[in-house]
Amino acid sequence: GASNPEIPRRIKHLKAKIRPSNIHVPKAKVPTKSDVSSTSTGPAGDPKWLLTAKSPGEPVAARIAAVNQVGGWLQSHLERAIRKTPGESEWFFEDKEVVAYLDAGVYGSMLDVLTHTVWSIIDAEQKGTEEGALKAKAGADLAGAAAGVLHNLIHPSLRAWNTRGQTQALLMTLQQVLQMPGCPLMHEKGVKVQQSDEVRQFTALAAKILSNPGALAVLTGHHTIARARLQLLRAIVQNGKKATDEKATAQLRQSSMAVVLLQRCRVAGGYVDGSNPAPAWEPVLDRLLDDEGADEMRAEVEAVFEQHNLLASAFVKFGFEGSVGL
Repeated sequence: GASNPEIPRRIKHLKAKIRPSNIHVPKAKVPTKSDVSSTSTGPAGDPKWLLTAKSPGEPVAARIAAVNQVGGWLQSHLERAIRKTPGESEWFFEDKEVVAYLDAGVYGSMLDVLTHTVWSIIDAEQKGTEEGALKAKAGADLAGAAAGVLHNLIHPSLRAWNTRGQTQALLMTLQQVLQMPGCPLMHEKGVKVQQSDEVRQFTALAAKILSNPGALAVLTGHHTIARARLQLLRAIVQNGKKATDEKATAQLRQSSMAVVLLQRCRVAGGYVDGSNPAPAWEPVLDRLLDDEGADEMRAEVEAVFEQHNLLASAFVKFGFEGSVGL
């Protein structure tokens, strides 16, 4: 889809005759390469750990051990990151091996482990049997281990984020655009995508941001996606404390949509050398402007919210919420 000539033509047509907007699109600057040599990178993550951790057929002890191996890998990288001074140069989320393991799905795998395990615990507890109680206890250990890894994957968002002024501005701008009435993700599943001025305006502004190679590289970086996840978790907790908090509700929607859109853009251009994703925005925007594609992405947004809602509860249960500012 990335090389389909119809996509830019269609988007160009939709951008025609739009009303001016007061949303300012900031300039983008790709992070400079770290001065730390590639030979000093941390260890590589093993995809087998993720497979074992996610497999319900494996013994719970083996799954916990696999999650703990992921935790050990992560700890070695965190120790290296802590020794670096936060700044404009590469940091934790741009480390070669961290990027590779995140692209292999470490975050999503741990989130799946947590989600499925919590539902299994609920099911076991409802049975009210001794066997069910034992399964629930073992499941709680697995859920706690997965929640700990997820906490440590999100926590680095706090460290160098404030040094990335342009990244902050870009993410905030994109989230503003996603909140526009013309964004198909703002509507319920089943609502057709209209060929209206509002949709054209949304399309033009989204394309203006994402068509800048620097902005696309920054927005699809794991540090930006992790920050959107952290914002979502914070909004969930805030919204739970104040049911009428409109700002938190808007942040819920913005962050969920940003996670889905940016994750799709990160891999939309296929893979270079078999494993490195090439970001692209045209196929994602084209899919979003299609009725079927819009519904598909709306379902993804809902799933992202539901899983992070459960993760926020797990953070509170296992005592992790304070150190990620929830």
